[in-house]
Amino acid sequence: MSEWWRTFFDADYLRLWEGTEPPEKTEQEAAGLWQLLGLVPGSRVLDAPCGYGRIARALAIRGALVLGVDYSQVLLAEAERRRGDVPTTQLRYLRHDLRVLLPDAGFDAALNIFSSLGYGTEADDVAMLATLRAAVRPGGRVFIETAHRDRLAVFLSHSGSRGARLPDGTLFLEEPRFDAVSGRVESTWHWQGPSGSGRKTSSLRTYAATELAGLLERAGLRLLSVHDGCTPEPFRSAGPQMSARLGLLAVRDR
Repeated sequence: MSEWWRTFFDADYLRLWEGTEPPEKTEQEAAGLWQLLGLVPGSRVLDAPCGYGRIARALAIRGALVLGVDYSQVLLAEAERRRGDVPTTQLRYLRHDLRVLLPDAGFDAALNIFSSLGYGTEADDVAMLATLRAAVRPGGRVFIETAHRDRLAVFLSHSGSRGARLPDGTLFLEEPRFDAVSGRVESTWHWQGPSGSGRKTSSLRTYAATELAGLLERAGLRLLSVHDGCTPEPFRSAGPQMSARLGLLAVRDR
């Protein structure tokens, strides 16, 4: 299987996608995670992958001691650029392949936010979840936030391509194609504007809640509860108010 993610998260990705996560959303998610995970100032938190540090920095500002881990050098460089006055004693970043155990452990909580599973095989995802399990102390919690297959099926039944005009005038178009047998969404991005034009592709496995619970169990984690994204609210699995995002809270028992 192609490891498309090794080059996907580059400067073009950052320019095209970062505006979709406004500061108020970041603050809401950080507040929800703080409550869900029972964090207090001084709690050790692993954010993996951390992207450009959106959640990692917000939790560090609240008083957590955060390690952000990602594979993309471009996104980590942007995270460092956005550090501001948050000291390295409060917030650190590390480049690492999360299928391999981390050199650090004993965290109170670990996060995997924004559909960061499903890039490769199921074995890859179990390996990543096992890395998070190994990184937290016994009794430590792991939180996964992702898209889910049920919502995707509803979305694609009503619409196909998604287009947007970015603030700089760039026209952006995403064309998703869903394979119901593999559970993968093959997406193609197209863009054209004052900063240039381009095309890139991705392949993401989308899991149902049942499947994700099974992956957590295979990784040695026990599912505690499911949520409406990064909020303490319960996950809504059906109807017009179906949750757009799925959050799973799990624990390492020993």
